[in-house]
Amino acid sequence: MRKQPEPYIKVCIATSRDIGKQCQEWAMRNIPSQFELVKDIESADIVISVLYDKILGPDIVNNKECFNFHPGILPEYRGAGAYSWTLINEDRKSGITLHLIDAGIDTGDIIEIREFIVTDLDTAFSLNERGNALIYKMFKDWFKDLLAKKYIAVPQPEEKARTYYRNDLNKIKDLTKYVKALHFPTKESAYYINNLGVKNYIKFIEG
Repeated sequence: MRKQPEPYIKVCIATSRDIGKQCQEWAMRNIPSQFELVKDIESADIVISVLYDKILGPDIVNNKECFNFHPGILPEYRGAGAYSWTLINEDRKSGITLHLIDAGIDTGDIIEIREFIVTDLDTAFSLNERGNALIYKMFKDWFKDLLAKKYIAVPQPEEKARTYYRNDLNKIKDLTKYVKALHFPTKESAYYINNLGVKNYIKFIEG
C-alpha cells in the first residue's frame, strides 16, 4: 500500500508594507518542500509578521507558531515609532529584532537582534530605509530555519522594557507651546539644525 504524502505545512507572511511584499516574493521562490505559502492567517500553521499593521489575537498566537521582525531594539523600543524615539532619546544605535509573538505588545522571546549605528545625519526616514534593508536580509537568513524550528529564543529582560504607542508621537508633533515659550523679539527663537549644520529658526507669527 502506497504511503500517503505528508500534508503541507501552511505558512503566511503577514505584511502591510512593500518590504513585506518583497519578502513574500522571495519566499515564493525559496519555499522548502512540504511547506506551502498561503495568504490568510487563519488557515496558516506558521505566521511570519513583516511590518504587519494589525495585532494578532490570542486565537492566533496561542494556536500557531508566530514570528515578528520588529523595527527597533527590544525590549527598549516596544510598540510604534521606534526610529523616531531612537532619535528623540539620542541613542547611537538602532536595529531589528526577530522574536516570537505572544499575547503582549512586542514582548515575545527574542531570537536575534541585529544593530546598526545611528549617525548625526540620520532621520526617522533614513533609519526606516536602512531598517527595511536589514529586515529583508534577516528574513532571507532566517526563513528556512524558522520553518525548521532551528532557533533558540530567550526571554526579554523586563527591567529594560519601554513601550511607545502611536499616539505618543502625535502628542509631540504639536510644538506650539515650545515655539510660544521661546518667542521674544530680542532673543533667539526656537530652531532646528539641518544636515549641513545650519540653524533654521521657527518663528511664531502672532494673530
